[in-house]
Amino acid sequence: MGYIYVVSQTFTQLVHETPEKISPSEITVEVSDPGVISAEIECVQDSGGEYDYYLQVRPISTGRSNVSYMIKEDGGAVSNHMKIVCTELKTLYEDDELMFNGQEALFPMLALILFSVLVCFVISFIIKFREGDFSYSMAVLGGLILYILGSLLIMIIYCISERFWPTSFSMLNALLVEVGMLFPIVTSPAMLILAIALGVSNIWLIRHEGFGLHNLFGAIWLSLAMMTTFSYVMYYLECMLFSTMICAVLSTRYRPSYDKEYIIILGCAIRCDGTPTPLLKGRIDRAIAFEREQFMKSGRHAYFVPSGGQGSDEVISEAESMKRYLVEQGIPEEQIIKEDKSVNTLQNFEFSKKVIGEHGGDIKKCIAFSTTNYHVFRGYTLAQRVSLRVHGLSAKTKPYFYPNAFVREFIGLLYERKGKHILFLVLVIAYLLLYDLTLLIL
Repeated sequence: MGYIYVVSQTFTQLVHETPEKISPSEITVEVSDPGVISAEIECVQDSGGEYDYYLQVRPISTGRSNVSYMIKEDGGAVSNHMKIVCTELKTLYEDDELMFNGQEALFPMLALILFSVLVCFVISFIIKFREGDFSYSMAVLGGLILYILGSLLIMIIYCISERFWPTSFSMLNALLVEVGMLFPIVTSPAMLILAIALGVSNIWLIRHEGFGLHNLFGAIWLSLAMMTTFSYVMYYLECMLFSTMICAVLSTRYRPSYDKEYIIILGCAIRCDGTPTPLLKGRIDRAIAFEREQFMKSGRHAYFVPSGGQGSDEVISEAESMKRYLVEQGIPEEQIIKEDKSVNTLQNFEFSKKVIGEHGGDIKKCIAFSTTNYHVFRGYTLAQRVSLRVHGLSAKTKPYFYPNAFVREFIGLLYERKGKHILFLVLVIAYLLLYDLTLLIL
């Protein structure tokens, strides 16, 4: 916005055009507070020989002042009344319409600023991916990238199609509000596909896993979309959802280097007889496969850290179940370090970190964790909360798990940082309310 202030240190506005020059005695300019601004009417002859009269307002000190002018001629008189504001930077703008000199640069400068920020965010996102830094800040970056990119594209397309270019703050505010209304419409095809995928996922989950609230996220999300289709809240949530899904997919594509000393296996429910479920077997098998690949590539073995406590409906701890399965697959017991106290993923990392330290391992060195593909990104974010630097190993699962699981992980991430999201949405809503209030006052 600095450029706009620079070009508006003298407010100039065309107030009258006439073929004949008017006597200075027929021109009157009054300023309510001469200590704030000075004003005069200047005459300029154009190339066609006609005379253009401009109101020139210059800053003196900070404050507000009214300017009135009258230009008399044979055909009548031209007059107007304006409210001029002089800022701390000695820049001027007209208060009623928020007009200023250089207003044509408003939209291009806003677009340039947004584009510059977008480029910086994209570069940061790429760096995080290359370094394997799958953190919550990466999801936020992705959401902001989608938010800014979507806003830019919609603004440009809207302005071109409607032949509308904002030349004042009030017009720019109107455009921003319009963008917020248009974004859910533009993204509705993607949201429809997601809603259908969630519906199919829910049906399969209920048939195979039984009825439960966690298997109804599709219906909940679809209801939310219908209730808030035309709102900035949905706009923001859509960006964050798509960003989380992108980050989740990218985290499963990342290939850790073969230098790991410990592999944490995140636990989940086991069968009634104490054996791992197919989901848990997938996590263990992925850890075994990676460890064997690492030994073949580098000649280095890694310790397995099965992590998970015993639930009220489980005959043994998840860690013990995983250990037995590891031994059945030919893994020596001395290569297995159990962590059997944790009851959730955050504790998996927290307690595993402690177990590794007690084993004599260096928690600052390379550690991997194995979990189901849809859970990898969340694993990264939770490990960072306990200051544990890890790289994820992605275990495959059945396709019908994906849509519902991704939304579940997204809701979990939202809840973990609920304070920041609420603050952002409050600021957006406050801005919209302030804009509506301004329109009522004006």
